[in-house]
Amino acid sequence: MSKSTSEQKEFRSETKDIYTESKHSFEKIRGNVEKTMPQYVQSLTNLQQEYFAAWGNFVSTAISNQQEYAQKIGVDLRAPEAAIKVVHDYTDGIIKAIDVQSKVLLTILDASRQTTKAISETTNSFSELNHNIANSWISTWPKRN
Repeated sequence: MSKSTSEQKEFRSETKDIYTESKHSFEKIRGNVEKTMPQYVQSLTNLQQEYFAAWGNFVSTAISNQQEYAQKIGVDLRAPEAAIKVVHDYTDGIIKAIDVQSKVLLTILDASRQTTKAISETTNSFSELNHNIANSWISTWPKRN
């Protein structure tokens, strides 16, 4: 489907300057990405909630069914203290591992954010340096009319 005339004109600049057009195009793309990112994040959150709900349902149903079948056929469901301790220790170990993993992941994400910020600041400094160098070189050349 082709764009309407008003949409096509939005890309046209009166100056026809390639840098102005490039900057304008980038800002349009960036604005669109910024607008759609929250939708992606929300969709991922919704998917994660569905997975957790399905996982919880699966495990609860499986345990309930096995317990019911064992009771119906007369299996003794009592477990020795040692087995109960193993289950509790195993559960505690998994929870500790999840906590450590979460802390590591949050630290990595924070470090990535700080690195991105540093890259942006370095880019600004580098751009300013290049700008100053280019202006210095240009100032030695005669200006064309």
